[in-house]
Amino acid sequence: MLSSYLYLQNSIAAMNNAQLSMVQNSDRMLNSISFGNSQPLEPAFKQNSDTLELQNKANETKVTVLQKLIEAMEEKLGKDIKKSTPKYAGLDCKA
Repeated sequence: MLSSYLYLQNSIAAMNNAQLSMVQNSDRMLNSISFGNSQPLEPAFKQNSDTLELQNKANETKVTVLQKLIEAMEEKLGKDIKKSTPKYAGLDCKA
């Protein structure tokens, strides 16, 4: 049960890292924009924004998968705790 809990914590950390990466990518993209004099965007900006958008899509997929995995692991941990909880005289003693 401890290994399941540690795996759950690692999954939550990975999800937080993916979300942090998405925020940093968006911040980088906004910092690269110059709104002065309505100049046309450089080709390098278009390439960078496409790269950042693809990275964000990959991170969104990772976050979605990790959320489903975390929900499944929480449900499994709940069942394990319920199974291992002793019952004395019909009372449920939760840890």
